[in-house]
Amino acid sequence: MSLRRIGKRAAALVVTMIAALLVPLAVSAPAQAAQNVAAGTAAWTPEIYPLYSGERVWARDVPSANRNAALGACSLASGIACVSVGQGDGNHSVFHLFRCETRSLSNFIDALAVRNNQTGGAVVRFWGPNYRANIPADGRITEVVPNEAVYDFTHIDIC
Repeated sequence: MSLRRIGKRAAALVVTMIAALLVPLAVSAPAQAAQNVAAGTAAWTPEIYPLYSGERVWARDVPSANRNAALGACSLASGIACVSVGQGDGNHSVFHLFRCETRSLSNFIDALAVRNNQTGGAVVRFWGPNYRANIPADGRITEVVPNEAVYDFTHIDIC
């Protein structure tokens, strides 16, 4: 087999492998877009990044009436801080955190509440370019206001 034929076969193999990876992604894209539209144009998905091993999104789509109960259930164990933030549709996302690290926030827009049940006086700190908030480890549910501050927050530190 000539070198030219080997090169053409290798190129064809690479194109086939790329197509095998991209076609399933393209097929699933419309379904994902439909889910976002169904959620409503005012809804968004708050995120904390990174979530470390053992940390997680405790719950999504928690109705406002159940937010405090979800924060309490999330942070039952000592050493845990749970953060709830609005999704823009009357529901909340609740995050279960405990590792002493700094993280980035996205889509933290309103209705921020925290239950800091950490030990040793650890503080949950939020900050952005213009606002800061410190939540002590007192086991109470603390609402962070005004919303302008929540809009400004870009980072969280659990320490």
